[in-house]
Amino acid sequence: MAWPGHSWDEWKKVTTWTKPEIKNLQTGRSELLPPLATGADLKGRIDEIRGWEARRAQIAATIQKILGEPSFKEPGASSRPARIEVQNLSEEILPDHLRRHIRIRTEADDWIPACLLIPKDLRKNERYPAMVCLHQTVAQGKQEPCGIKGDPELAFALQLVRRGFVCIAPDAIGFGERIPPGTQPYHDAIKFYQRHPKWSFMGKMVWDVSRVVDYLETLDFVNPSQIGSIGHSHGAYGTLFAAAFEPRIAAAIASCGFTPFRSDPTPQRWSHLTALIPQLGTYLPDVNGIPFDWQDVCALIAPRPLFVWYATQDSIFPNTAGLDDLFREVRGVYGLYGAAADLAWKAFDGPHKFPADGRALAYRWLEERFFPVGDVHTVPLSTNEWSGRRETLRRLIRRTIGNPPANPSPPDPRVLTVERLETCERRLIEYTAAPGERVRAYLCAPHDASKSLPGILVLHQTESSGKLESVGLKGDPSLAFAADLAGRGYVTLAPDSIAAGERIGPYGPFDTRGHYRAHPGLSAMGKMLYDAQRALDVLASTEGVDAQRLGAIGHSLGAEEALMLAAFDERVKATVASCGYATFKAEKDRLRWARDHWFSYMPKLRPVFQMGRLPEWDWDDVLRLIAPRGLYQHTTENDPIFTESKSAYQAGEAARAAWRLYDAPADRFINVLRPGGHAISPETKAEIYAWLDRQLR
Repeated sequence: MAWPGHSWDEWKKVTTWTKPEIKNLQTGRSELLPPLATGADLKGRIDEIRGWEARRAQIAATIQKILGEPSFKEPGASSRPARIEVQNLSEEILPDHLRRHIRIRTEADDWIPACLLIPKDLRKNERYPAMVCLHQTVAQGKQEPCGIKGDPELAFALQLVRRGFVCIAPDAIGFGERIPPGTQPYHDAIKFYQRHPKWSFMGKMVWDVSRVVDYLETLDFVNPSQIGSIGHSHGAYGTLFAAAFEPRIAAAIASCGFTPFRSDPTPQRWSHLTALIPQLGTYLPDVNGIPFDWQDVCALIAPRPLFVWYATQDSIFPNTAGLDDLFREVRGVYGLYGAAADLAWKAFDGPHKFPADGRALAYRWLEERFFPVGDVHTVPLSTNEWSGRRETLRRLIRRTIGNPPANPSPPDPRVLTVERLETCERRLIEYTAAPGERVRAYLCAPHDASKSLPGILVLHQTESSGKLESVGLKGDPSLAFAADLAGRGYVTLAPDSIAAGERIGPYGPFDTRGHYRAHPGLSAMGKMLYDAQRALDVLASTEGVDAQRLGAIGHSLGAEEALMLAAFDERVKATVASCGYATFKAEKDRLRWARDHWFSYMPKLRPVFQMGRLPEWDWDDVLRLIAPRGLYQHTTENDPIFTESKSAYQAGEAARAAWRLYDAPADRFINVLRPGGHAISPETKAEIYAWLDRQLR
């Protein structure tokens, strides 16, 4: 039976809608089409981001046709209003938070009533994560998430504000203050369709959530990079659709929100029984004709974090047996971005509920990704305060590059060949980087290596020969750091980077598809950092190496790796980084750091860059993490690879305050800008080697 106030037959009379004739691989198919499937036989899979994002555009366009468009929006016009208009209606001070009753203009003749919940102990100059808390199908709307009226288990806003989140609970269209007192949800829905005959309630809900995000971004205590959404039932599918179409929603939690259309015993719920998506009713009773399903909606959210809770005995959304398979396929999309760890789902053997243990699990998951961020980009006056900021910075970077595997395997190094050269002994060794993954490297040691010597990890540039360049067997002889430094009395280790040298896979040099297939939860940058740390383990344990005197050196790609290694591994006492980057802020082609094919360093940054935004960290922050240990950064003025290379020098000057904080000797941090292109001059290299001698010998 339909909710009072909605009639599909009446909708058909007022709408100008006609059934969308959309033909795609999902149309007419009873089973769910995997988002990455490449053909009707379902055997192939898209294996690059660019292939998925082309598919993603098709899926989004398909769903958008069914959600419709508002009557006031011109084709091609921006989806954001020129300005945000908000009215503060009342305010109540509660024991642990402040609750503000507001309304936000969403259309010329429509407002969104909402409650804004603000923690009492906000620290000055700190920006906090915020959550849009969407209610279930209850007439009181926002009052339930706020803990005013309704099920206390679903008081998400109240629970999260007590955990330090800024929360906003809006009334969805057809609920709360948007219907007359005493009436039921969807009251007089036909009036909405008379105003917007080509739209849908679900489309309107997405629009309204975007207006709520607009408002949150105006608050100076809200972190615009950490705005998420949470909901149960009606709030869950509202969250999923909103996150699918609003890229500023950086994390989503959905509880008990759907059954796939194709297995739903009551598919008319979306069109006939509620006013949500009446256009879907034009396909009924043939649910197989619907040209999308819920795996598509969820996949549109990738690579942003998504947590889904579902109940195996859900009487509202039954037939959940196939959801594990659905999410495994969606995880494949996340894996293309190295973000598989950011998709989580949990089955609950119970009814249509989000119980305390499920919420605790979801909240812990959320707090791993959302956390308060203060002014981490400047150095305070005390090392104690800076220590806390350092850890926040590391969390921010880890959120981008991924966390390494826990409990790494013992490296178990083995010598394969030994060559006695004029200045050193060169050994080809092999060691374990990850389970089932052996890496080969050159270990170069002076002939008198029986005494305790400093060790240096040598990281090569984007050169297909990999470690061979580092020892002077191929590539640019000026970058044979491993051979040079061994001749100066250092033990050096030069491994192959991922997709280079003997680690080139079937896709070719520096094509990271193979990496993401093997490590779907770790970015290429995260993997390179992990590998560098494993290589450092080998170097530190090598006989004749003083583990207290370890360094790292790299040019271009190797510089980026060396900086990341030093930022996260205190064992590195001296780092040389040459021609490694332009800052995100200065970079004209930011997507080079998150490419859609070939070498994709940190693809989780793609949504950020595609919005024209910056992440919460930049390379000057990486430099600060190295202080007060030794760093020599070499930048050139006319670098053709990093055309905004001067920004790296400027980043170094901005980071210098971290060394001053520790009263480090002036020689501890050298930041030079020299004439030339993407190379090191002989004079600069001699200067670098002399600096390393002072730091480590």
